[in-house]
Amino acid sequence: MFDSGTKLAQIKLKLLYILKSINTSIDNVDLTNYVVENNHMDYFTLHELLNDLRKNNFLEIEHIHNKECYKLTRLGSESVEMFSDKIPQSFKNEVSNSSKNLRKEIKKKRDLLAHYFDRKDGSYTVVMQAFENTVTVFNLSVNVPSEDLAKKIVTKWDKNPEEIYSEIIKIVMR
Repeated sequence: MFDSGTKLAQIKLKLLYILKSINTSIDNVDLTNYVVENNHMDYFTLHELLNDLRKNNFLEIEHIHNKECYKLTRLGSESVEMFSDKIPQSFKNEVSNSSKNLRKEIKKKRDLLAHYFDRKDGSYTVVMQAFENTVTVFNLSVNVPSEDLAKKIVTKWDKNPEEIYSEIIKIVMR
C-alpha cells in the first residue's frame, strides 16, 4: 500500500503526533472525522494504521462512558519525542493549531452527555449528565413514551447542554 518503509513510518509518526497533540483519549468517530476532514490521511489508511499501532503497543484502548477511545501509550509518546524531527514543521504547526478545538469538543462531550435506553414496559429512559473532573454534578433521568421522543431529547441536549442545564437549575431554584 505504501511506497516505502520510510513513508509508512512517517505516516505512523504523524498519527502518533496527532494523538499526542490532542493529549486526551479520543473515540474512533472523533479521530476519524478529525483526520479525514483535515486531509491528514484517508479513512482506510487511518484504520489500517490504528490497528497496527495498537497491535505493536503504541496505542491502547481506554473505555470512557461506554465508548472505546484511543490513548497513546508510553512507547507511542516516547516514539514521537524521539523521532519528532522526522515530522515536517508545517504539519506540526497545523496539528497544534487545530487540535485545541478538538480537545475542547472532546472535553465538552465527556463533561455533558446524554443517552437513552428502552425499558421492559416499552417506554424509554433518557439520562442527561454533567461531569466535572470525573465527578457527577448533574444527573437527570426522564421516562418518555417513545424512542422518537428519547432521540429528540438526546439531540437537544447534545446541541445545547449548557443552556438546558442552566434552565433546569433556574426552574429548581424558583
